[in-house]
This record gives sequence, C-alpha cells and structure tokens, in this order.
Amino acid sequence: MAKNRPRCPVCAGHMKKNGTTSKGTTRWRCTNPNCGSSTTRTRTDLTQTSDFTAFHSYVTGTATLAHVAKQRDISRWTLTRRFAPFWLIDVPNTGQPHRVYDQIFIDGTYTAAGCLLIAASHDHVIAWHWAQRETAHAYTQLLSMIAEPLCVVLDGGQGAYTAIKACWPNALIQRCLVHAQRVIRRYTTSRPRTDAGKAIYALALTLTQITTLDQAREWTLRLHDFGQVFASFLNEKTRIPPQRRTLNKQWEWTHPRVRKAYNSLLHLTRNNWLFTYLQPPEHALEPQRWVSTTNSLEGGINAQLKRIADAHRGRSGERQRKMLEWYLHTKTHMPDDPLRIARQCNFGQDPLAKVNDLVLEDHNDADLETGRPALYDNAIPTEYEHSIGIRKGPLK
Repeated sequence: MAKNRPRCPVCAGHMKKNGTTSKGTTRWRCTNPNCGSSTTRTRTDLTQTSDFTAFHSYVTGTATLAHVAKQRDISRWTLTRRFAPFWLIDVPNTGQPHRVYDQIFIDGTYTAAGCLLIAASHDHVIAWHWAQRETAHAYTQLLSMIAEPLCVVLDGGQGAYTAIKACWPNALIQRCLVHAQRVIRRYTTSRPRTDAGKAIYALALTLTQITTLDQAREWTLRLHDFGQVFASFLNEKTRIPPQRRTLNKQWEWTHPRVRKAYNSLLHLTRNNWLFTYLQPPEHALEPQRWVSTTNSLEGGINAQLKRIADAHRGRSGERQRKMLEWYLHTKTHMPDDPLRIARQCNFGQDPLAKVNDLVLEDHNDADLETGRPALYDNAIPTEYEHSIGIRKGPLK
C-alpha cells in the first residue's frame, strides 16, 4: 500500500480518494463495503511526534498526568486519549548475546505488575525479564539473552544459583556482602543477647571492610575459630515438649538462629563465594572495578523503578510494565531513539489495527463444520432442552 494512503479510522481498512471537500481538501472513503466511512487526511505526524515526546517523558519520570496536561494546556482526559495507542508500542529488549562482561549484576524487584528480573553491568542495563517469582526458570530466560561473563554478583536465592549453573557453568559467583550481612542480622537481630550471637554478628559486620586477600584470609580464620570456640554451644539440643513431639523428631537445636547464621557464612566460605572480587582472572579487562555488592543495581536502577511505580501507582498490570521497560531502555548501553521506535510501528497504530481486526470478527456465529457454538444467545429458546428449566411448585 502506498505511504500516502491512510487507513480507515473506524475499521482500519484501506481507503481511496473520493473527491474533495468545499475547501479543496482531498476526501478519502473506506473501500470496505460494510464500512464506507469518509474522512480527510491531516498532518498527524507532527501531532503524534509531539504527543509521543510528552508520553515518553511521562512514563520515564515521576510527573503526574495532570501536571503534564497542564504544561500542554489540555485536559487530563484529552491527554489520556492521545496516549492510548502509545501503550501498544513494544520496547526493545534484545540483550547482548555476544559481548563478554567482567562482572554482571542480577537482581529481582517486585512491583504491582510482577517480578522484574534485571541484569546490568557497572554502567548500564543489559536485559530484563518479567516473571511471577525469582525461580530458576525465570532466571534462565534472563541469562539466555546474555553471553557468559567472568563473574556474576547476586544477592542470593536458589533459583539464581541453579540458573547460573545451567547457563553459565564457567562463571565465577560473588555473593553480595551487604545481603550476606542482612541474613546474619535477620537471624541474630542487631542486638543479640548471647555471646555467640554477638560474636557472629560482629564478624559479619566486618565483611564489607575487607579490601585485600590477607584481610580475607584473617576473616576466614576468625570464622573457623568461632566454630571451634562455640562448638558445644551450637551443638546443644533440647528435648521437644510432648505436645510438639513426633515419632521421628524428639530433639531440637537449643540455639537454632545462631546456628543458622554461622552455617550461612560457612556455606558461602566453603563455596568461595565471599571474596571472588579480590581474585579476578588474568584476562579480566578491568580488574580494578570488581566489587562485592549489588549497590550499583540496587541504588542506581531499582530505586528509580520504585520511585516511578510509586509516583504512578494508579497504573498497574501491562501499563506499569511498559512504563518500567521504557525507563530500563533509557539505561541500556546504546538505547535507540524512542521516537524512531515509535515511528517504526506507526505510533502504535499498527498494533491497534490488529486489535480492531480481531474485534470486527463475528465470534457469535455458530460454526457448523467444527461444531463451535455461538458466543452468546440473543433469543429465548422455544425447543425442548433437557435441563432443570424453570422451577415450579412450592419451595420446600
């Protein structure tokens, strides 16, 4: 179809020239015999460009819809109507399957639209994926879009570990030390009462202060000494009360929370997941930039996503996803021009035409060949039907 031929605003069908108006403007008429609507063509490209620029500023910022409408000197309802087709524009999310990074940070943040899994480098977002929870399958979908890096920094979670083992078997793992401290604080609280709790919590607080291999070696020895000194304390058991006792379990740990805190650090140490950032491989491009936390992702990307979601908390579902995806797109390495993306899909008109085509289909007609019944009935049946029918007689 020629570029200068518009689509019908009613049925999205083809149109042809049909004379001119009294002002000399070309009149267009729909070729669909069931429609036949007539209209004139205006320079909507300039209007759509201006509206989409305002739309992109709205979805990537925290300004309210009323504030944006006031700046454009129109009502909020008019602006909502103009923004309607822009929500159908797909945001590019191709990842980088051929670029190898030194360190990649992965994390999931929960919003009203679902769980958003994000993979980022030190400076920019690489890819993202929507899921219901941080499962191994969800992380596998995210990691499959990215080439295997030298090191992965994560905040924990069995789903992420399983996906990394399956997709990136040779990648090193660095557990975020800040999140490792939070796990210990959750078990011991910030004011532990026992000597063992105070010792393990104080040891966890020094994790983020380690900058050399000698300090890491000394910290590991202190963790080993803790296990030796408080071995009898950690292994104490108490008989379960009769009302909670089962046939297979009659004893329980006396200090389970301190024991869990110690085992958490011991598990990370045995797997060499605590101090990977101090031993970058020889072929690392920027070993001086290796870090031990996900702060660049948590504070640089996730925090702003939370602000946008809170500022536009009236948006939910698919539209909130679009808003967050547009922001993530602006944080990628070389983001495409948003206006160019919008023009490629005709400012959302092409997806909207597909929606109109589906709406125009008559699903109410029964299909005798396939046996499909009508979607809904438009009359009361007069023939006999073997069903409960109308209830008659007195109620019992």
